[in-house]
Amino acid sequence: MRAVVFEGHPYKVHVRTLPKPTIVRQTDAVVRLTAAAICGSDLHNYHGVFGSREVPYALGHEGMGIVEKVGAEVQSIQPGDRVVVHLSLTVLGPSFDSIDDADLVLLSDIFPTAWTGVTWSGFEAGDTIAIFGAGPVGLLAAYSAILRGASRVYAVDCVAAQIRAREPAGVARTVDCVGEECVDGHGLPDQSDVVRQAIQCTRVGGGLAIVGVYFAMPTSPGVPRGETISPTVPCPLSEVWKKGLTLRAGPVDAKTAVAPLLELIRAGKARPGFVFSSVVDIEHAPKAYRQLSKRLETKVLIRFEGGAKTGAEGGGRGGSRL
Repeated sequence: MRAVVFEGHPYKVHVRTLPKPTIVRQTDAVVRLTAAAICGSDLHNYHGVFGSREVPYALGHEGMGIVEKVGAEVQSIQPGDRVVVHLSLTVLGPSFDSIDDADLVLLSDIFPTAWTGVTWSGFEAGDTIAIFGAGPVGLLAAYSAILRGASRVYAVDCVAAQIRAREPAGVARTVDCVGEECVDGHGLPDQSDVVRQAIQCTRVGGGLAIVGVYFAMPTSPGVPRGETISPTVPCPLSEVWKKGLTLRAGPVDAKTAVAPLLELIRAGKARPGFVFSSVVDIEHAPKAYRQLSKRLETKVLIRFEGGAKTGAEGGGRGGSRL
């Protein structure tokens, strides 16, 4: 099979032929991918600050496809099922046959992550909310807040001064969708910048959720730039205490939010695939990684043979081919 592989050289990936997966444990399943997406988390691998300690290793974790084989102990799925891949597999029934892979593949990670970030902030309908980061997770967090009845939604890509001008007391909720590789208003690396600005923008009694990745790893062959990420991020804790803010952070288990998001997609209430700016064949993945790293793409979908698509390429959202 063809796969995107990181070989230990920052800002460089290759497409290699790897052995096809097989059933190792009787609880395993083998899925033939019909679509995959490049995640912002994959860029941490690409930049050499996160990943397996040994190289080479295959990249990617957002995917969906058709089950080809299952182990003897697997009861919930069977060959031929169309599934979304996350920490487990979600089976899609016949009612999803007409829905584009571009909308469904995002259930593997970033749509549940964005939705959960809004939840963790303590959001309630009618709240004001500021989303830090206008990448695909940030866009879907803003989208989630709109779907859930936010009164005003602010998307912050560089600086938050305009929010304070419009909301002197601060917004009710904030979500950090950036993480450790953030930069300050001058474009210089500053791991604390987003958290600091988010705390400043949150009103008394409000809530902050952090779903951006903060995960420092020691330098190794698979993480050649590990030393550039500090495990300690300065935080104005006294401000958190004085305002009585709630703060929740951590990785999101996508499967906990899949069920309601599936229903929103099935009912036509949500179409998250709008975040894809390009659609590519896997052979063009190295260029897609370069484009994403330079912020020249929002998010890239990789389509494989047999994938479901409706309307124009990219789910009818103006997606292009690299």
